[in-house]
Amino acid sequence: MTAPTYYLHHVCIYDGEPRTNMWTWLKWYHAIPQYYWGGEEFHLTDQGHVDYTFLACGSAFQVQLEAPPFQFEYERNWAERHGSGLNHVCWIVDSAKASYDHLLANGCKPAQEYTEFGVYNGFVAKDPEGRWIEIMEYVGDFKTPDVEFRPFGIPGLQMFGVTQFTNDLAGQVDWYCAVMDLRPIHGSVESGIVYLADRDYDAASRNVAMILAEPTSAAELVEYEKHGALIGAIDYQAVDFDRAYPDALAAGFAEVSAPALDARTGLNTAVLREPSGNLINLREVFTPNE
Repeated sequence: MTAPTYYLHHVCIYDGEPRTNMWTWLKWYHAIPQYYWGGEEFHLTDQGHVDYTFLACGSAFQVQLEAPPFQFEYERNWAERHGSGLNHVCWIVDSAKASYDHLLANGCKPAQEYTEFGVYNGFVAKDPEGRWIEIMEYVGDFKTPDVEFRPFGIPGLQMFGVTQFTNDLAGQVDWYCAVMDLRPIHGSVESGIVYLADRDYDAASRNVAMILAEPTSAAELVEYEKHGALIGAIDYQAVDFDRAYPDALAAGFAEVSAPALDARTGLNTAVLREPSGNLINLREVFTPNE
């Protein structure tokens, strides 16, 4: 079986008040590429309605705020267990059906079966540690718009990926590289954190990564105790780190830990909390050691 090519697209946050909370993101140099608030341009189901807002900041990776009531029962079950949280990473592929067959043949379990929704084809699978992987294949004219891929605003802010906690860092790095054709670009298993890039990664033009990490800080350990091996934080870097951090506080993000050197990455890093309660890592610009 020829493996599909997977491209990082967005991370989903379950957010009870996206119309209110999105203003904090917008005040921190974000834009809204698209929204779907129950309109017929996006798929509706007999189980629920659509309430999606996509936010982006300086890269191909986006944040999707999703509000209840959720469309599907499996989503409502997740929300009942975890509450407001970082829920899943979505990947774009050329053939969702090929991806469905490929992932299920390589240790994934379905959370939502492969479905042709009309505007896109897709499904949700659970990786070997239970994290959700959403797969989308664009069909017809539907597409969530991209935004400018270079660092944005006065501090040169850029959302470049998401950190996912893992029980088995070495094993999960091997799985994502072997099954989803990712490649390490920074960090190491020994350091407790590994940056993985898809095949379209380019440090100058498409700086997007998925980070697998062992939780170490007090805030990370709290999230890990609550949710297990799921998504830990959304990751940003800034050309002018000293400006980006106070701008985040002024926009309404709450401080979790002030700027300090992160021993795992060697980068000056601050940790914040966004309005729904999820962690945000803000770092200096890093140079990949691939």
